[in-house]
Amino acid sequence: MPMIEENRFPVPNLSPGLADFASIDNIMKTYSSVTLLLVALLLFSCYGSCSSGPHYPGMEDSVLDIRHRDGDRIRILSISDSHVPEESEDEEMLLPIRRKGRVLSGLDLLEIDDFRMLKNRRFALLTNATGLNRNLIPGLELLMGAGLRPSLILEPEHGLYSHEDRYLPGGFRQEARYGIRLLSLYSAQKKPTQDQLRGIEAIVVDIQNLPVRCYTYISTLTYLMDAAEDSGIELIILDRPHPYGFWKASGPYLRSGFESFVSLAPVPYLYSMTMGEYALYMAQSRFRKLELSIVKAKNFNREDSDIALQRAWINPSPNIPDLETALVYAGVVFFEGTNVSLGRGTTRPFVYSGAPWMDSDAVLAELRRLNLPGVRFARAVFTPTASMYNGITCQGIQIIPVSYEFDPIRTGFEYMKILRRIHPEFRFVVRGSGHYWTDYLWGDSTYREAVEQQVDFQRFQRTYVQDGIHFEKLTEDIRLY
Repeated sequence: MPMIEENRFPVPNLSPGLADFASIDNIMKTYSSVTLLLVALLLFSCYGSCSSGPHYPGMEDSVLDIRHRDGDRIRILSISDSHVPEESEDEEMLLPIRRKGRVLSGLDLLEIDDFRMLKNRRFALLTNATGLNRNLIPGLELLMGAGLRPSLILEPEHGLYSHEDRYLPGGFRQEARYGIRLLSLYSAQKKPTQDQLRGIEAIVVDIQNLPVRCYTYISTLTYLMDAAEDSGIELIILDRPHPYGFWKASGPYLRSGFESFVSLAPVPYLYSMTMGEYALYMAQSRFRKLELSIVKAKNFNREDSDIALQRAWINPSPNIPDLETALVYAGVVFFEGTNVSLGRGTTRPFVYSGAPWMDSDAVLAELRRLNLPGVRFARAVFTPTASMYNGITCQGIQIIPVSYEFDPIRTGFEYMKILRRIHPEFRFVVRGSGHYWTDYLWGDSTYREAVEQQVDFQRFQRTYVQDGIHFEKLTEDIRLY
């Protein structure tokens, strides 16, 4: 793993020698010199890491505060409480919450600032159905209403409207509503070429992510960072909260030889970062020539367990319809590499899992005997309408998180071990690459091997626990929330 280099400046010896204090006059001269030197060092240091003020043409009247890192190559934009519009008396929150301060996304801040960052600029936009403002209006609609027409729309997996569950057409096509050129990055092509970005001055990213390495939006962002650096284009992240903040980084770093579109980011399996934080991490460790701007979310606290209640839940992908599913997904996605259905095409994808050959009563009894923290289990019968066992009734399990003690990795691991132990029908599957798909999802082969060998969870956990601890320490100074 590349280490993040800190900005360090040599500190001169500012202690005056005894001979300099022969007179009061010399003392005052020395004091003045030292003071001036300290001021100069402070200003120089702040220019590298904490200078503020608009550096965009047309942003002289901006209400956003700008702080810089690495000279002016990286900019962090935020808004003070005094510039947040007051909520109208008849404006209701979607659900009651226990904390004050409405959560605002980077898109909300850009709207409050009248989109000054994008005026008179040719830009591409990566977004999907989650790119909504606080009043549930799509960012694309807001931009068009402000007279700011993207030159190009970029699609992630599941498409512009987050409804597709298949590979998308490659090459340029027209977006239906506004007639804008559209390029899918979930096709044979994962990274736009310099020719496709010709004339573009900035790439704007506004998308809700789940910080699980195999959730492919982070892979698409990684490719975009590479493309933006290659083409000398600014990358602008309109940051958004995510629902995993109460989980620390966990799981292994991606191991060499296991790289794929579902494992591209050089982070632990669960990395607990917003898109903006991940972009900052990569800009300081890998993409050292990339020009990056991050518009921070307002009033997002990483430890805030109410975050998913403070804004409307918009499906980030077709099979993540709610918070419960998002939490369970992180623990059972490895079953994608087995002959077990994850309930795709039912009302409870990922929450339901099973197979026609499963003895759900026996599996349920084994799971309950473990007394796993933060989770309960129930028997489920379902008929998938997509993917594994399409149209075939399955016997299975429903996984129900009940507290923030829920450990998705342990829950999925223990569940898979039970299936492996009591069902000879259970097997891992190999994809077209000739490798086990579970290995790519986890980032190495240790998960599958531990299941096959029926390894105790505490012993298995020791294979990855230090990776999460290391990543938390490594990224401590670049966390924005």
